[in-house]
Amino acid sequence: MNSYPSSRTRTLARAILVCLWAMIAVSTSCIIHFGLFSQPPLSLSAFGLSRFDLVLHAIAFASLALPAFMLFRSMYKTAVSIFALGAGLELAQWFTLSRDASIADLAANLSGIACAALFVVMLKRADFAILRPVLGEAA
Repeated sequence: MNSYPSSRTRTLARAILVCLWAMIAVSTSCIIHFGLFSQPPLSLSAFGLSRFDLVLHAIAFASLALPAFMLFRSMYKTAVSIFALGAGLELAQWFTLSRDASIADLAANLSGIACAALFVVMLKRADFAILRPVLGEAA
């Protein structure tokens, strides 16, 4: 019996890797663009959403951290690197005219990273059972 994965499995694995790298590239680009070059969103305090931007920070950094945690072995180094990106952007915002740095934004970034880490740990503990129907017995 051949222990190598089938051609279909290898092709699917390559496609998943390409998608994960694309997600990282798009997420990083969006975070840098919206963090430095765009105007801050309009105030939503009239709708009771005065700190909605914190939710957007958490979603943005979770969308970056999730595929990164799946690709790289060391979750700790990956989390520190993504947090450093967020801290660097907050520091850079201090020198722009249209944005301002905030510790709350940094905390929201960290919460997004932590949520993504928790999700990946739970997925790994489930032994990627969720992917078995897609990957077949090779998962």
